[in-house]
Amino acid sequence: MRVVFLGTSGGIPTPRRSLPSLCMVRDGEMMLFDCGEGTQMRLMRKAMGFARLSKIFITHIHGDHMAGLPGLIMTLNLLGHETPMTIWGPPEIGPFIKSLERDIKLRCHFPLQVKIIKPGVFHSEDDYHMEAVPLDHSAPCWGLALQEKPRPGRFHIERATELGVPAGPLFGQLQNGYSVTLEDGRVVSPADVLGPTRAGRRFVYITDTLYQPGLVPFCRDADLLVHEGMFTQDMEHEARERKHCTAAQAATLARDAAVKRLVLTHISARYADASVLTEEARAVFPESTVAHDLMEVDVPLSD
Repeated sequence: MRVVFLGTSGGIPTPRRSLPSLCMVRDGEMMLFDCGEGTQMRLMRKAMGFARLSKIFITHIHGDHMAGLPGLIMTLNLLGHETPMTIWGPPEIGPFIKSLERDIKLRCHFPLQVKIIKPGVFHSEDDYHMEAVPLDHSAPCWGLALQEKPRPGRFHIERATELGVPAGPLFGQLQNGYSVTLEDGRVVSPADVLGPTRAGRRFVYITDTLYQPGLVPFCRDADLLVHEGMFTQDMEHEARERKHCTAAQAATLARDAAVKRLVLTHISARYADASVLTEEARAVFPESTVAHDLMEVDVPLSD
């Protein structure tokens, strides 16, 4: 799992920060979380291509989080994109896409579905599912999580050999959770040769919102929490008025939820130097970082 921060500003772009967008590449699949203006250019800068892009999640209908959609769709059309695409978002996302078709005659030449995000598990794949939780912002907004399904425990080759399992395809069947029958008729089950089940990775994306201690269960034990950190703590009053968070508040949530790593994004344009945000967050939760445009974060599998 690789996460690429395409845009890390909030509200307006700056010479060094583009508007919100994040790309995840996981097992060959590519998906976007928000699509601010300039997203397609950032993808080009990273030479990530577009062919694997299949899902876009729009957290809310504010321009800085979705203004990149028209240009991206147009570019995909011109490139002959063929991969089916699903755009997930709040109820307004459907009328928005329809308005593009009506007002600027933007037609999708590839399969495109528009679906509505709902609380709880709103989409499932074979090996992961997507969850949503409502946030507290000036427009209806969703916090999102990608939760992988548990993986089989570590395969103990020595134990399998002791039980008489020959190396080869039977090893693979046991690793994939299937019992095997040996030539002498004995049955070896996965429980005989596998260690404890290992948890899948959890990725959580939260922007824009007031500080919400109630989000702790949603973020609990996340391998990576990406959370807005728009202001320093001395701007807490303005953050509350605009329904945003401070870096220290995001770090408090990360600490209380026992996440492995926090990366702050959606940074106010007032912070040309974001080191003050880093310092405030690390004072609360040491495993904190402020993202910059085109920064990459790998999320490894648990051992």
